[in-house]
Amino acid sequence: MKASRRLKVSPSLSNQAYLVLREMITSGELTSEDPITERLLADRLGVSPTPVREALRRLEHERLMERPGRKTLQVARPSLRRLYELNQVEGALRGTAARLAAQQASDAELQAIGDVLQVSQDRLEGPEEQRAEETLAQTRRFHSLIDRAAHSETLLDMIATTTAFDMTARRRAIELLGERYPVTEGLRQHEEILAALLARDAGRAERLMCDHIREAGEFFLLHAEQG
Repeated sequence: MKASRRLKVSPSLSNQAYLVLREMITSGELTSEDPITERLLADRLGVSPTPVREALRRLEHERLMERPGRKTLQVARPSLRRLYELNQVEGALRGTAARLAAQQASDAELQAIGDVLQVSQDRLEGPEEQRAEETLAQTRRFHSLIDRAAHSETLLDMIATTTAFDMTARRRAIELLGERYPVTEGLRQHEEILAALLARDAGRAERLMCDHIREAGEFFLLHAEQG
Protein backbone atom coordinates (compact mmCIF):
# COMPACT_ATOMS: atom_id res chain seq x y z
CA MET A 1 0.00 0.00 0.00
CA LYS A 2 1.04 3.62 -0.56
CA ALA A 3 2.08 6.24 1.99
CA SER A 4 -0.24 7.11 4.86
CA ARG A 5 -3.03 9.62 4.54
CA ARG A 6 -3.48 11.70 7.68
CA LEU A 7 -6.94 12.86 8.71
CA LYS A 8 -7.72 16.26 10.17
CA VAL A 9 -9.26 16.64 13.62
CA SER A 10 -12.99 17.03 13.13
CA PRO A 11 -16.28 16.23 14.85
CA SER A 12 -16.81 13.47 12.26
CA LEU A 13 -13.65 11.46 11.92
CA SER A 14 -15.67 8.39 11.01
CA ASN A 15 -17.16 10.21 8.01
CA GLN A 16 -13.71 11.40 6.95
CA ALA A 17 -12.40 7.85 7.25
CA TYR A 18 -15.33 6.56 5.23
CA LEU A 19 -14.78 9.07 2.41
CA VAL A 20 -11.02 8.46 2.26
CA LEU A 21 -11.35 4.67 2.31
CA ARG A 22 -14.07 4.73 -0.33
CA GLU A 23 -11.86 6.89 -2.55
CA MET A 24 -8.96 4.49 -2.03
CA ILE A 25 -11.21 1.66 -3.23
CA THR A 26 -12.67 3.51 -6.22
CA SER A 27 -9.24 4.72 -7.39
CA GLY A 28 -7.78 1.22 -7.16
CA GLU A 29 -5.31 2.28 -4.47
CA LEU A 30 -6.84 -0.30 -2.12
CA THR A 31 -7.62 -3.66 -3.73
CA SER A 32 -8.83 -7.10 -2.74
CA GLU A 33 -5.19 -8.23 -2.71
CA ASP A 34 -4.21 -5.84 0.10
CA PRO A 35 -4.12 -7.15 3.69
CA ILE A 36 -6.54 -5.10 5.77
CA THR A 37 -7.08 -4.78 9.49
CA GLU A 38 -8.75 -2.03 11.49
CA ARG A 39 -5.44 -1.29 13.23
CA LEU A 40 -3.52 -1.07 9.95
CA LEU A 41 -6.03 1.37 8.47
CA ALA A 42 -6.19 3.39 11.70
CA ASP A 43 -2.41 3.78 11.70
CA ARG A 44 -2.44 4.75 8.06
CA LEU A 45 -5.08 7.44 8.61
CA GLY A 46 -3.63 8.64 11.89
CA VAL A 47 -6.72 8.01 14.02
CA SER A 48 -7.92 5.55 16.63
CA PRO A 49 -9.62 2.32 15.48
CA THR A 50 -13.09 3.55 16.45
CA PRO A 51 -13.80 5.89 13.48
CA VAL A 52 -12.23 3.35 11.12
CA ARG A 53 -14.47 0.62 12.53
CA GLU A 54 -17.53 2.80 11.94
CA ALA A 55 -16.38 3.62 8.40
CA LEU A 56 -15.83 -0.04 7.62
CA ARG A 57 -19.35 -0.87 8.76
CA ARG A 58 -20.68 1.61 6.20
CA LEU A 59 -18.47 0.17 3.48
CA GLU A 60 -19.63 -3.34 4.33
CA HIS A 61 -23.25 -2.18 4.16
CA GLU A 62 -22.53 -0.81 0.66
CA ARG A 63 -20.87 -4.15 -0.18
CA LEU A 64 -17.56 -2.46 -0.95
CA MET A 65 -15.84 -4.38 1.85
CA GLU A 66 -16.41 -7.95 2.99
CA ARG A 67 -15.31 -10.26 5.78
CA PRO A 68 -14.07 -13.63 4.53
CA GLY A 69 -13.43 -14.50 8.18
CA ARG A 70 -14.52 -13.21 11.57
CA LYS A 71 -11.44 -11.03 12.00
CA THR A 72 -10.34 -10.52 8.43
CA LEU A 73 -11.35 -7.82 5.95
CA GLN A 74 -10.85 -7.27 2.25
CA VAL A 75 -12.11 -5.11 -0.57
CA ALA A 76 -15.06 -6.95 -2.11
CA ARG A 77 -14.61 -9.07 -5.21
CA PRO A 78 -17.85 -8.53 -7.11
CA SER A 79 -19.20 -11.04 -9.60
CA LEU A 80 -19.48 -10.11 -13.27
CA ARG A 81 -23.25 -10.03 -12.78
CA ARG A 82 -22.94 -7.44 -10.02
CA LEU A 83 -20.47 -5.38 -12.09
CA TYR A 84 -23.01 -5.35 -14.91
CA GLU A 85 -25.77 -4.22 -12.56
CA LEU A 86 -23.56 -1.48 -11.11
CA ASN A 87 -22.76 -0.24 -14.62
CA GLN A 88 -26.45 -0.03 -15.52
CA VAL A 89 -27.15 2.01 -12.40
CA GLU A 90 -24.09 4.18 -13.04
CA GLY A 91 -25.39 4.99 -16.52
CA ALA A 92 -28.70 6.19 -15.11
CA LEU A 93 -27.06 8.23 -12.35
CA ARG A 94 -24.43 9.84 -14.56
CA GLY A 95 -27.08 10.56 -17.17
CA THR A 96 -29.00 12.44 -14.48
CA ALA A 97 -25.81 14.26 -13.47
CA ALA A 98 -25.27 15.34 -17.09
CA ARG A 99 -28.85 16.59 -17.29
CA LEU A 100 -28.42 18.66 -14.13
CA ALA A 101 -25.01 19.92 -15.25
CA ALA A 102 -26.50 21.15 -18.54
CA GLN A 103 -29.04 23.09 -16.53
CA GLN A 104 -26.93 24.30 -13.61
CA ALA A 105 -23.22 24.31 -14.43
CA SER A 106 -21.49 27.66 -14.48
CA ASP A 107 -19.61 28.81 -17.56
CA ALA A 108 -16.36 28.31 -15.61
CA GLU A 109 -17.31 24.71 -14.84
CA LEU A 110 -18.08 24.01 -18.48
CA GLN A 111 -14.77 25.58 -19.47
CA ALA A 112 -12.94 23.29 -17.04
CA ILE A 113 -14.68 20.24 -18.55
CA GLY A 114 -13.65 21.39 -22.01
CA ASP A 115 -10.07 21.94 -20.88
CA VAL A 116 -9.82 18.36 -19.63
CA LEU A 117 -11.13 17.05 -22.94
CA GLN A 118 -8.56 19.16 -24.79
CA VAL A 119 -5.77 17.68 -22.67
CA SER A 120 -7.00 14.19 -23.57
CA GLN A 121 -6.99 15.05 -27.26
CA ASP A 122 -3.51 16.55 -27.04
CA ARG A 123 -2.20 13.40 -25.38
CA LEU A 124 -3.14 11.42 -28.48
CA GLU A 125 0.02 12.85 -30.00
CA GLY A 126 2.17 11.37 -27.22
CA PRO A 127 3.97 8.02 -27.00
CA GLU A 128 1.73 5.08 -27.94
CA GLU A 129 2.33 3.11 -24.76
CA GLN A 130 1.24 5.99 -22.52
CA ARG A 131 -1.99 6.92 -24.29
CA ALA A 132 -4.36 4.45 -22.63
CA GLU A 133 -3.28 5.15 -19.01
CA GLU A 134 -3.23 8.92 -19.54
CA THR A 135 -6.61 8.83 -21.27
CA LEU A 136 -8.00 6.78 -18.39
CA ALA A 137 -6.84 9.40 -15.89
CA GLN A 138 -8.29 12.26 -17.94
CA THR A 139 -11.54 10.35 -18.48
CA ARG A 140 -11.97 10.00 -14.74
CA ARG A 141 -11.38 13.75 -14.38
CA PHE A 142 -13.83 14.58 -17.19
CA HIS A 143 -16.64 12.59 -15.60
CA SER A 144 -15.85 13.85 -12.10
CA LEU A 145 -16.17 17.46 -13.24
CA ILE A 146 -19.54 16.78 -14.86
CA ASP A 147 -20.75 14.95 -11.75
CA ARG A 148 -19.74 17.90 -9.58
CA ALA A 149 -21.28 20.42 -11.97
CA ALA A 150 -24.65 18.80 -11.22
CA HIS A 151 -24.37 20.31 -7.72
CA SER A 152 -25.91 17.31 -5.97
CA GLU A 153 -24.07 15.69 -3.07
CA THR A 154 -26.61 12.87 -3.11
CA LEU A 155 -25.72 12.01 -6.70
CA LEU A 156 -22.00 12.16 -5.96
CA ASP A 157 -22.37 9.67 -3.13
CA MET A 158 -24.44 7.28 -5.21
CA ILE A 159 -22.12 7.47 -8.23
CA ALA A 160 -19.11 6.79 -6.03
CA THR A 161 -20.66 3.52 -4.90
CA THR A 162 -21.54 2.34 -8.42
CA THR A 163 -18.02 3.07 -9.72
CA ALA A 164 -16.14 1.43 -6.86
CA PHE A 165 -14.69 -1.36 -9.02
CA ASP A 166 -14.58 0.47 -12.33
CA MET A 167 -10.84 1.23 -12.40
CA THR A 168 -9.91 -2.41 -11.91
CA ALA A 169 -11.92 -3.48 -14.97
CA ARG A 170 -10.52 -0.66 -17.09
CA ARG A 171 -6.91 -1.38 -16.17
CA ARG A 172 -7.47 -5.03 -16.99
CA ALA A 173 -8.66 -4.04 -20.47
CA ILE A 174 -5.54 -1.90 -20.93
CA GLU A 175 -3.33 -4.84 -19.98
CA LEU A 176 -5.10 -7.14 -22.43
CA LEU A 177 -5.34 -4.75 -25.37
CA GLY A 178 -2.19 -2.63 -25.12
CA GLU A 179 -1.99 -0.24 -28.07
CA ARG A 180 -5.27 -1.66 -29.42
CA TYR A 181 -7.13 0.00 -26.55
CA PRO A 182 -9.89 2.12 -28.23
CA VAL A 183 -9.02 5.63 -27.10
CA THR A 184 -10.47 7.70 -29.94
CA GLU A 185 -14.07 6.42 -29.74
CA GLY A 186 -14.39 7.40 -26.10
CA LEU A 187 -13.04 10.87 -26.84
CA ARG A 188 -15.50 11.28 -29.71
CA GLN A 189 -18.35 10.52 -27.33
CA HIS A 190 -16.93 12.99 -24.80
CA GLU A 191 -16.96 15.67 -27.52
CA GLU A 192 -20.66 15.01 -28.15
CA ILE A 193 -21.45 15.16 -24.44
CA LEU A 194 -19.56 18.43 -24.05
CA ALA A 195 -21.37 19.93 -27.04
CA ALA A 196 -24.73 19.06 -25.45
CA LEU A 197 -23.64 20.61 -22.16
CA LEU A 198 -22.48 23.81 -23.87
CA ALA A 199 -25.79 24.00 -25.73
CA ARG A 200 -27.59 23.53 -22.39
CA ASP A 201 -29.47 20.64 -24.02
CA ALA A 202 -30.28 18.68 -20.86
CA GLY A 203 -32.17 15.86 -22.55
CA ARG A 204 -29.45 15.17 -25.12
CA ALA A 205 -26.70 15.39 -22.50
CA GLU A 206 -28.52 12.80 -20.39
CA ARG A 207 -29.07 10.40 -23.30
CA LEU A 208 -25.51 10.66 -24.56
CA MET A 209 -24.02 10.15 -21.12
CA CYS A 210 -26.20 7.18 -20.27
CA ASP A 211 -25.37 5.46 -23.58
CA HIS A 212 -21.67 6.28 -23.21
CA ILE A 213 -21.38 4.85 -19.71
CA ARG A 214 -23.24 1.66 -20.51
CA GLU A 215 -21.39 1.05 -23.78
CA ALA A 216 -18.03 1.56 -22.08
CA GLY A 217 -19.04 -0.66 -19.17
CA GLU A 218 -20.05 -3.51 -21.46
CA PHE A 219 -16.72 -3.24 -23.27
CA PHE A 220 -14.65 -3.37 -20.07
CA LEU A 221 -16.73 -6.19 -18.60
CA LEU A 222 -16.24 -8.23 -21.77
CA HIS A 223 -12.47 -8.02 -21.33
CA ALA A 224 -12.69 -8.60 -17.59
CA GLU A 225 -14.57 -11.82 -18.34
CA GLN A 226 -11.96 -12.85 -20.91
CA GLY A 227 -9.22 -12.13 -18.39
